[in-house]
Amino acid sequence: MSGPTRRAREALGDALRTARREAGVTGVALAAQLQRTGQAWSQPKISRIEAGRQVPTSDEVRAWATAVGADLDRLLAIQQRASWEYSVFRDAFQDDDGAAALQRATAAAEKASTTIFNYEPAAVPGLCQTPGYAAALLELLGGPVEHGASEDDVAAMIAARMRRSSILYEPGRNVTILVSETALHPCIGGPAVMRAQLEHLADLAIRAKATVGIVPLNQYPVLVGHGWVQRDQVVTIETTAGSLEIADPVEVAQYERWAEALTKVALTGSDAADRCLELARGLSRSNEGGA
Repeated sequence: MSGPTRRAREALGDALRTARREAGVTGVALAAQLQRTGQAWSQPKISRIEAGRQVPTSDEVRAWATAVGADLDRLLAIQQRASWEYSVFRDAFQDDDGAAALQRATAAAEKASTTIFNYEPAAVPGLCQTPGYAAALLELLGGPVEHGASEDDVAAMIAARMRRSSILYEPGRNVTILVSETALHPCIGGPAVMRAQLEHLADLAIRAKATVGIVPLNQYPVLVGHGWVQRDQVVTIETTAGSLEIADPVEVAQYERWAEALTKVALTGSDAADRCLELARGLSRSNEGGA
C-alpha cells in the first residue's frame, strides 16, 4: 500500500473514530449496536477500521454514521477516497528520487503484508525477473523510459527489484505469484536473456517458499485482461501510465475470487518447472536452427 492510499485509509479511520468518541460510544458498545443491524461486526473490526487497516463498505459507513449521529455525506466522501487511488508514473519520475521512492514504497508494502497474490498475463512478474529480463522489459515502449525515467532510475529500479525478490524465500508469509504462459513466449531481450529468465522461473517454482505458478495456454478461467497485485486487503493494478489502488471490500473480494480460480488451474512445483524448461529448450533449438 503506497503513501496516498495509506493516508486516505488512516484519514477515514480517524474520522470514524472521532465521530464515535464525540457520540460518547465505546468500540465495544458500537460493535454491539451495529451487530443488531444484521451485519458482521466485532470490537476488533472496529479497531482495524479506526487504525486504517481495513476499509469499510459504503453500507458499513452508513450504519456507523447512523449509530453515532455523524455527517454521512462527509464520511462517504472520505470512504471513496480511501477505496480508490490513482498514481501517475510520469509525476513520480519528475523527482530526482521518484523511481527509487516508488520501489521503496512497494518494498515497504510487501514487508508489511502477510498475504501477497500477483498475477501477470503479459510479462514475468517483477519479483521473479532476472536483471537482464528486467532491463530489457523496462526499456520497451510504454515502460518507465518513455515516461521520463533516466538510465540511473532504471538501474535503481532493477536493483530494487532484485532486493525485493528475497521475500519469495521468507517464511511466515502466504505469497502466490502466477504468470500466464502467454507471457513466456515473447523473446524479451533476445534468446539468451529469455532462456535465463525461464530457467530462473523453473528454479523458483522448485526452491522458493512462495508458490510460483504458470497458468497454461489451455486454461482461461477468468475473463480479465490485466494483471494485479493484492497485498492483504489492497489490490494494485498497473497500467502503462500509472497504478490504481483499490481498497473497496466488494471490489477486493471480486479479485480474490479471480485469484482462487487462477490458482486452481496453475501449474506449480515440478510441473511449472518442467513447462519453463521445455520453453527454454525450445529457444535453444530455435537459436541453433537460425545459426
